[in-house]
Amino acid sequence: MEKVYWTASNNSSFLNGCRDANSLKAAVRSARHYVRNELLGEGRISYFYHADDLEPFRIDEKSIFTNHRWKTIT
Repeated sequence: MEKVYWTASNNSSFLNGCRDANSLKAAVRSARHYVRNELLGEGRISYFYHADDLEPFRIDEKSIFTNHRWKTIT
């Protein structure tokens, strides 16, 4: 199984670098947990297949613009 890398940010803070997970499901869980606890519940998560990719294959966002619900952009 291939690793998935993710990073997260919001208007006032960001994760410096990428974190990895063993699957997409594990990446989504850990990234959303990070946003909930470290970024005060709002932010944008970008998922990559390789740590040095420039273009994410999936983006999740939770903010006032998404009615505080997770929205997936592919």
